Amino acid sequence: MLRHAIRRTLTLLTAATVLAAGTVAASAAPALAVTAKLEILLGCQTSDGRYWDYTVRVSGTTARSYYDRWMVEFRVWGDDEWSDDLLGGPYRTYYEGLGQGSYSVGVCMNSSTLNEDVGLDDIYAGVRIYNASGVNTETAESNRWYGYF
Repeated sequence: MLRHAIRRTLTLLTAATVLAAGTVAASAAPALAVTAKLEILLGCQTSDGRYWDYTVRVSGTTARSYYDRWMVEFRVWGDDEWSDDLLGGPYRTYYEGLGQGSYSVGVCMNSSTLNEDVGLDDIYAGVRIYNASGVNTETAESNRWYGYF
């Protein structure tokens, strides 16, 4: 009887140790996430020679690994209290690659498009990553860019 109680206690302690160790191991591993960084730079020229007021660039990394063709799509938004204004997009760029990807996509825009509010404008990008089959596998929202356009 005593031997049975000791064996049962050891079994419970071992199970608790395994659960605790699993919890620690799971929380110690860094979680990968898709990233998106928005930059709005002064001046832009397209391949046909036209000049624009700004270069709007979104760059970042994917959390997943892609072993074939993949696509980055982004939209430029004006952040508002009740509903956000779509300012441009979708803009798409395709990548060929093996492994986890980095991306950088830029478009030319004029101040008349980026000037979405009376006063200070707050712009951000919504990013979607698609795999080779066209399935949206990741999404991200960039930082806010504040300025007077």
